[in-house]
Amino acid sequence: MSFLYPNMLFALIALLIPLAIHLFNFRRHKVIFFSNTAILKTIEQENAKTKKLKYLVVLILRMLFVAALVLAFAYPYKHDERLSNDTETNLVAVYIDNSMSMQSLSSEISLFEDARNSARKLVSEMNPTQRFVLMTNSRVPDNEYPMSRDEMLLAIDNIQPEAPTMSFAELYDNVSMIKKRNDFESVALFAYSDFQKGMMTIAGLTTDSAVSVVALPVYSDFQSNIFVDSVWLRSPVLQNGLSNEIGIRIVNEGGKDVKGVPVTLDIDGQKVAFSSVDIPAYSGNDLFMQFVLDNVGFKKATVSVNDYPITFDDNYYFTLNVRPVIKVMELIPDDVASECELLFDNDPLFIYEKVNPLKLDRFSIVDYQMIIVNQNASLNENVQQSLFDFAAQGGSLLVLPPLNADNYFLYKINGINIDKEPDTVTVTVDALASQHAFFEDVLLNVPDNADLPEVYRHYPMRLNNNSNALTLIGLQNGEPLMLMSRDNNGAIYYLSSSFDSQYSALSQHAIFVPLMYKMAFLGGGLSKLSYTIGVDNSFNINGNNLLYGEQISIVNADRSFSMIPAVDIRNNRSFVTLTSDLPESGFYEVLKNGESVSVMAWNDNRKESELKFLNEDEIAEVLNENDINLISVVSYDDMYSDGAVGAFTKKSSLWKYLVLLSLCALLGEVLVLRLWK
Repeated sequence: MSFLYPNMLFALIALLIPLAIHLFNFRRHKVIFFSNTAILKTIEQENAKTKKLKYLVVLILRMLFVAALVLAFAYPYKHDERLSNDTETNLVAVYIDNSMSMQSLSSEISLFEDARNSARKLVSEMNPTQRFVLMTNSRVPDNEYPMSRDEMLLAIDNIQPEAPTMSFAELYDNVSMIKKRNDFESVALFAYSDFQKGMMTIAGLTTDSAVSVVALPVYSDFQSNIFVDSVWLRSPVLQNGLSNEIGIRIVNEGGKDVKGVPVTLDIDGQKVAFSSVDIPAYSGNDLFMQFVLDNVGFKKATVSVNDYPITFDDNYYFTLNVRPVIKVMELIPDDVASECELLFDNDPLFIYEKVNPLKLDRFSIVDYQMIIVNQNASLNENVQQSLFDFAAQGGSLLVLPPLNADNYFLYKINGINIDKEPDTVTVTVDALASQHAFFEDVLLNVPDNADLPEVYRHYPMRLNNNSNALTLIGLQNGEPLMLMSRDNNGAIYYLSSSFDSQYSALSQHAIFVPLMYKMAFLGGGLSKLSYTIGVDNSFNINGNNLLYGEQISIVNADRSFSMIPAVDIRNNRSFVTLTSDLPESGFYEVLKNGESVSVMAWNDNRKESELKFLNEDEIAEVLNENDINLISVVSYDDMYSDGAVGAFTKKSSLWKYLVLLSLCALLGEVLVLRLWK
């Protein structure tokens, strides 16, 4: 016989309490004067033996009640009991959380090593014929097939830390699937984790009564962390040779305010900016840094802070991509002049092409950043759909008011009704949404008496209730001149008048150049600054489309890691899906047939940086509320006690009988005191 909680046996000292009550008479005696002492002596002699026997029985019952209750809380079990009568039909799953937060220190070693040591002890104490699976955040397929005890111990030794986060719901579903796939009747899941609140979102989980859970939480002695949470560009346009600005959010997960936290910005290994920030406890703060890019192409940038002992989130990696040129296409008949050609064709920053809609190669659309649909263009349904796909992938699509009935669909699809006949009353541009992000760096100040362009002929536009279009430029009569409709990463811009001098003075006004440039700069979809390991498993490569037979690979900076992802070509765009998680945060190159076509930055999930953990009671509450078959939540001290593992795997029921025995002893005492006269 062994006990899971042997320290509880010290409570057997409480047996002295009923013994002391019986040995010492603590009741206050009351003196009663009685004249016939002979009768009293006779009664005393007759009841002495009975009274002693009664008191002895009550003493035994009281001590039995205390002893049985203490032994029940000590959780007894027999060494010869097993996890089940048949280890071939019952499985033991051990989960070791190897996410980034487990790199925090407990006392002298990391939480990950602490959990691994306890898991070794757990497996070593089990039956050699028991079958095991090892669950980690890395999802190593070989470890999820049933293995022997020796194989399991070897697999535990080979676990690598620094894996993406995994929710408890994912873990539970995986264990249940493994049980069914391998025809096991039941499975006992031992979960070693720091049980961050973020991982315990399990509402709606489909439970399996054959899956029992033992939670083994490990906690760090360090409860503070300062990390780089996110980075963003203040302007969606990166400009070569000019000042650019990024926003940075630094978070303090500790209980004390911190002041003067140093923050550095490196680009291609060169320190380009430095600042410091004060952060209140359990809060975050934003700061901004300016930098200048001296040439085009991909730049590897890193924002860094210094913090200890949690260091995995001290660096935030991101990429900056300045295009060498911006490609603009205008769909226009061959014999029609264009004001846009005069603007773009003589600027080395742009490559401008006039394309007849009847000769358009729809698959070449993805190579451009901006497409202009001239009022004289006639588009069929396939071309119109390709244009919508272009905008959804990040392109800028400018639609001029149609003289061709086929083009009205471009307006209607976004809830815009445009008149087929023009309004010929001359009106002046009256309102510009200068506070909108579109006009950032375009118009710094518009005075009340500004000289704004006139519009001679326009096609009135009205928005349906379901339209998401916003008015960027309005007319004096309250009607919109320019609308913008967001479409995923890109945008569609609608004008109610054209650039032709017979329709408006837009092309002769100073607003024309920055307006067109801004739409072109915003086109093509600004490359995503960074990706999150374990979250962003797919992406598309802007401007680098694959042909069938070409090969994509992903490599890290020193080429020690290489992966061939899955590639899906849809609408002439290459969508890449990772086949496994990347090994670590940092920069990765995308190779096409061995040549670098893109640089991407990957960061660890910042949910791992949040020091919000469930305590033992909260873990039990969450699991019980979701009908999880929870055996127990084992405290850290009990995790290493002798026989602790055995008691849970063997599912001993001796404690139930001891509780029943204590209740019977209590009931027996009541009956003896009431009925034994």
